[in-house]
Amino acid sequence: MAPRSTPFQQKVWRALTGIPYGETRSYKQIAEAMDCPRGCRTVGMPNNRNPISIVIPCHRVIGADGALVGYGGGLPIKEGLLRLSYMSLS
Repeated sequence: MAPRSTPFQQKVWRALTGIPYGETRSYKQIAEAMDCPRGCRTVGMPNNRNPISIVIPCHRVIGADGALVGYGGGLPIKEGLLRLSYMSLS
């Protein structure tokens, strides 16, 4: 699978695939991992444009305060995906 996108989107998506199963990262943590510490807002758009969200786990990205924010499929689906991954680790 090779979704078409900008180089920046590819960079964000590579960072997202580095989030381990059953874990989450904040937008800020993703931006910092990309050596763009002030880019937490710019990480959101590639997250939103992710065409294969199960493979590129954008649902694992949360707000800095731990809140579930922004998911194209809706927050109930994001919550369900996260709950599923947490349960399978138990």
